[in-house]
Amino acid sequence: MNGRVGVTVVVVAVLLTGTGPIAAAAGSTDTGQARSSPFALQQDGIDADEVQMDVALQPNGTAEWTLEFWVQLDDNESTTAFESLRDDIRDDPESHTQTFAERMNDTVTTASDATGREMSADGFAVETERQSFAREYGVVRYTFRWHGFAAVEGDELRAGDAIEGIYLDEGTRLLVEWPEGYERTSVTPDPDDAREHAVIWYGGETDFVSGEPRVVVTAGGSGLSTTTIAGVVVATIGLGAVGAWWYRNRTSAVGPTTDGDGESDRASDPGSSSAASAETTDESAGSSATGRPDMDLLSNEEQVLRLVRDNGGRMKQQAVVEELGWTDAKTSKVVSGLREEGELESFRLGRENVLSLPDADDPMADPNSDSAE
Repeated sequence: MNGRVGVTVVVVAVLLTGTGPIAAAAGSTDTGQARSSPFALQQDGIDADEVQMDVALQPNGTAEWTLEFWVQLDDNESTTAFESLRDDIRDDPESHTQTFAERMNDTVTTASDATGREMSADGFAVETERQSFAREYGVVRYTFRWHGFAAVEGDELRAGDAIEGIYLDEGTRLLVEWPEGYERTSVTPDPDDAREHAVIWYGGETDFVSGEPRVVVTAGGSGLSTTTIAGVVVATIGLGAVGAWWYRNRTSAVGPTTDGDGESDRASDPGSSSAASAETTDESAGSSATGRPDMDLLSNEEQVLRLVRDNGGRMKQQAVVEELGWTDAKTSKVVSGLREEGELESFRLGRENVLSLPDADDPMADPNSDSAE
């Protein structure tokens, strides 16, 4: 089927169009042609209206890649063609991932040679789904792992050299996300949008030149380095030794206190320490039992519904991503299931997806843009 090959060629065309090591892998790729029509899902004229490339960095330098192709299903022709492609992928996913993997492995090899860093790719998968916002969309999603994508230098992760000069056509988004516990050190060029643990560039707004994009993050905050942890351990042991010395000398010098009858305080109230400890434990347990349930104890679907409900019944999908610390792909999948069950509705507001409970008032109103704060 022509559509099957079309998607794979598009994905590789996106990655191979640039000025750095990725461009070198293109060989005879017609860059002008790729830029004028880079996202043809099928040879019969179905084009992706949006392309989302998400790169989730891991502490070891591996990157979890997700590429989503969003096709607007606005007529019978596009709907029929997408459903045909969806059925083809569902019936024979290996033929899609095999071709995609071959091309991506060539790209990774070229990037490895250019950067001098050992790289490989695996975990290739493809799936499709339909997303219903103000309009109906068909989504083709490829995922894979790119090992060695980022350079690991001590506490730093440096990413971007493997896709230097990558070209983003209008309608294309590149997101680079880093792990929790890392802090943003430098990003080049300035991102078009930023989140707590990610930066985003949009095609049509940013063109990467030599040395771009570059993202450098450093382990910090809750992500302590090995050296820092060792220092904390040594300091703790030292303080413990000093505390033990002081307590022993204090006990020897002062001895147990006595009351007027010569009885020690400890003897006058046997077990008082354990009783106080038990009381404290009971109070803590009671506070925990009556407090708000831990979100980790809820299912993914319950977490999303609770979050939307707590924010007045409407919330931007991007705010859900940031609040829960999920990837865009995971959030999209959970939201899609909730929509199919009729427990959640959504609509487009500019570039944003807005989630709404079915019983929320005025669903087209401003979705409380500050709700995530």
